[in-house]
Amino acid sequence: MTPSVPTSRLELAATALEVPAQEAALAGAVCAFRGYPAPGPGLASRLVGQALTALDQVPIDVHLYVHDLKDTAQKWPALPVTLPTMPWQAATLVDDLAALLTALSPEQLREAAEGLALTRGEVSLVYRFLTDDWPTGIRPLPDPVAQPEERRAREAELLQMFDHVAPDAWTSEQAGAVCKALLVRLASLGDALLRVSALAPAPLDWQADGAGLTARLPVPGAPQPLEAHVTAKPVEPHLFASWDDPVWGHPQGAARREYWEWNVGWRSAGGVFHNDAQSSEATQAAARFGAEQTLAAYAAQAPTVRQRLRNRLLVPRQPDRLAMGDPVVLVLGLRQLLESVLDEYRSESRRSEPGDGGGWRVLPHQGEDQENSLVVILLDNCSLPYPELGDSANDADPASPAFVDFLRSHAVVLTPPARAYLAGLSQAGPGELPLRRRHEAAMRAALAVGGEAADLLVADTGPLPDGMAWIDLLDPAALEEFLDATAGGGREG
Repeated sequence: MTPSVPTSRLELAATALEVPAQEAALAGAVCAFRGYPAPGPGLASRLVGQALTALDQVPIDVHLYVHDLKDTAQKWPALPVTLPTMPWQAATLVDDLAALLTALSPEQLREAAEGLALTRGEVSLVYRFLTDDWPTGIRPLPDPVAQPEERRAREAELLQMFDHVAPDAWTSEQAGAVCKALLVRLASLGDALLRVSALAPAPLDWQADGAGLTARLPVPGAPQPLEAHVTAKPVEPHLFASWDDPVWGHPQGAARREYWEWNVGWRSAGGVFHNDAQSSEATQAAARFGAEQTLAAYAAQAPTVRQRLRNRLLVPRQPDRLAMGDPVVLVLGLRQLLESVLDEYRSESRRSEPGDGGGWRVLPHQGEDQENSLVVILLDNCSLPYPELGDSANDADPASPAFVDFLRSHAVVLTPPARAYLAGLSQAGPGELPLRRRHEAAMRAALAVGGEAADLLVADTGPLPDGMAWIDLLDPAALEEFLDATAGGGREG
């Protein structure tokens, strides 16, 4: 018999978390995914089960952000002001969760808080939101250099407001704080349920190494596989020693002393890993899930995936088959290069002594730091890929077909003036030369493409202001004046 396909949020979450689709098992698994202890028997367990059941109403095609419910619950009954705007579903769902709590008596609130191991920190933070102050009106946190005795005294004032106070003697603010803290906890669990039920599992083969966990996912056409890392990071201990202790009951194990960071990216031809996306999670399971989903999304869109900032394609193109209709094509024009050169002029003037023009190589020597290369600097300033160690064009002159092919393999097309400018950088001579000389040689090469009045130059950079000639742009001061005067009028890449 063919197994049935899960259709409910609870069934999908159970599949993702690899537990039976039973209330107790799923409640414990969702809590563990979020880094909370499993709910105790009785009221706490029933509340978590009721919360998960309430969220089972969310249609499969409705997607909320990772912390939408928690962020909404923290402001409840008001709506949080967020960018992007919080979806209306979040407010409606939090109202449903709140309905599970608002009718509870103080004794029941305490029972539920104990069963969920609600911490002093969770309740104290909510109390501050409700009262816009702390119980004693003093600063919420002590000075980090305060003496231990002073910290303990403030801790007792701020975090022990429920000690030796029976629920029937709670103030309305105290009861409201416990209710609100329970709501935030349930909403946080709801975020986890919606997250794992919205995305199909995409498990990877994780391998342990000295730094944590690593997984790789080969992609057709990509010279390097996608790669994910999950690493434990230490949590800085709170100034209040009891911040993470349950308000009632005994600690269920040591306080969390680590969180988990995941990173996704791929390696350059030289073997250097370049991180492209990352986040942190409370548990290793959540970090693995985040990394797996990110790799799955990248793999599904592999032909159009570029690295952030560096803009290298995951799947390079065949240079001789690149079409301008390719949706990932980027056009590099002369204006972008001139703006990048001007930035370097300005940086050079700030860091150099009077009369010291510095020196620039067009390309780095083998094994030399690429940041000394003017071509690398200019392309990097334009957020475009540049040849690196391991790339076949690493030491290719910018005038060579190999260099142009490298850019085309990453769907970067040079306008004729831009190509002539990059090629002209080396015409000033070998070795280290002042930026002014490099720019003069490159600008003359660009002007030679079609003459001083060429339509190509106007299309690339914008028209010349009155009283200025193209040859004037060899001078840095005139170049700055030109770019300032024509801001917004150049070609967009």
